[in-house]
Amino acid sequence: MAQDGASPLRTRLSETASARIESDGVAGAVIVLLRDGEAVWTGAFGMADPKRGIPMTEDALFRVESLSKPLTAWGAMRLAETGRLGLDAPIDVCLTRWRLPEGADLITPRALLRHSAGIGLGDYAARFPPEGPRPGLPEHIAQDFRLIAAPGTGFSYSDTGYNLLELVIEGCTGEDFAGLMAHEVLSPLGMPGASFDWTGANMPVGHDLRGRPVTAYVYPGRASGGLHATAADIARFAIAGMAGAEQSVLSPEGVASLHHPEVAVGGLFGFAAEGYALGHFTETLSDGRHAVWHGGQGYGWMSHMHLVPETGDGIVILSNSQRAWPLFAALLRDWSDSLGVAPVGMSRVLLAERAARIGIALGLLVGALGIWMASRPGRRLRFARRTAGGVGAALILWPLWAAAQDYLFLFSILPGLWPWLGAASGLAGLGLSALALAPERRR
Repeated sequence: MAQDGASPLRTRLSETASARIESDGVAGAVIVLLRDGEAVWTGAFGMADPKRGIPMTEDALFRVESLSKPLTAWGAMRLAETGRLGLDAPIDVCLTRWRLPEGADLITPRALLRHSAGIGLGDYAARFPPEGPRPGLPEHIAQDFRLIAAPGTGFSYSDTGYNLLELVIEGCTGEDFAGLMAHEVLSPLGMPGASFDWTGANMPVGHDLRGRPVTAYVYPGRASGGLHATAADIARFAIAGMAGAEQSVLSPEGVASLHHPEVAVGGLFGFAAEGYALGHFTETLSDGRHAVWHGGQGYGWMSHMHLVPETGDGIVILSNSQRAWPLFAALLRDWSDSLGVAPVGMSRVLLAERAARIGIALGLLVGALGIWMASRPGRRLRFARRTAGGVGAALILWPLWAAAQDYLFLFSILPGLWPWLGAASGLAGLGLSALALAPERRR
């Protein structure tokens, strides 16, 4: 792989990665920069295993979590182009080991690929030891499947939907999903380290949102988040999706179909993306170019791939820490700047940091002001006292409730700041409570 040592962007990415890993408590990361459809630089930062003092390496194997979905989409399109899967045919014709419940019979592979089948997110915490017992995929889907909207009514991100697609693919082809993906997609694209099966290969140690080591695990399904790969593997996959790329898996029209937005994205996902294609989020850059991307977050692992197919620009970031979202956002901001465009949508995670710092300052100010006012003589309206007491109680209680949760979105976007935000909120609550409880004093 060519190393572009003179690139100012390489220096900037290296400085950002080193600084954010230190400030955010991220274990480690590997970054690959793509230019003109080629990987021009790879950097490894931080530690593969901080406890044992093992540094991160460029060839480290990662869980890439939901970055598995674009690969699964390539597999589905490969089957469609070779006549083994109908993207717009009802999936029940291929379901031999599980039956759809009533009302779900109109679901198609296309609907599953673009998250418009109306299926709930699913149990993303269903994790099992690699060598231990776990439920079969049909049994897991039977427990996990929930229709939350009519099929085709809009975007609803669903791990269960992709796991159902895995079951459909196996039913249509008669092959194991991991084996099929290996010989139809991964091997032809030159991804030797990638596998949808657990291989037992030596990997960095994953770390959760509190920085604690995570033991190895697998999911019941593989299509939604079961891929293991190196950063070089994901870079080769990204390159295959560039305009004019030489690859034997899909036709140019098939690749274009995977990148064409099919459904508008709303909710939290709309904060970072405009649309969803088949296995890819989509957005329009500030200069009008089309970008596609996907990321992944699992217990102890995070991943991201962003590319501009028409120009061959892209970036791949893999981390063995669940605290890496602000790191990814900062790197994507640097990358966007190098392209001469406004920061891509995922960079907006950094806005949450700005808002949190303002919230911390306001919390400290309100807390100090409330305590000072409580100590001063004066007449206070009963309504104002009750309001201050209610708001103060809420500001004290929510950080305590949040600290007891295993996961909140807030933890991911503010891994280093949310405890400070919680503490400032608690101080503000104490100040307002003091103001509410202080006895009235008359001159």
